[in-house]
Amino acid sequence: MKEVLDKHPQVVAYASEAYKRAGLHVVNEPIRGGTDGSRLSFMGLPCPNLFTGMQAIHSKHEWIGVKDMQKAVEILVNLVQVWEEKS
Repeated sequence: MKEVLDKHPQVVAYASEAYKRAGLHVVNEPIRGGTDGSRLSFMGLPCPNLFTGMQAIHSKHEWIGVKDMQKAVEILVNLVQVWEEKS
């Protein structure tokens, strides 16, 4: 996925801007493949993985708090605004 995103640096830059506008620190952390973002990227839609706020990921105790869901929505709204402003 990184090799696809490296060809489209604005995708990650815009996502980073959306995080910053939401008051969150951006963490660029490599993960192994197998994500929806990875698959979409190799299908021609550069797509970094974005925070969802979930806890205990992929366990039988996985959960997400309402505040985290609200922050995820804020990031997505910011991301749409950033794309509109810069495109």
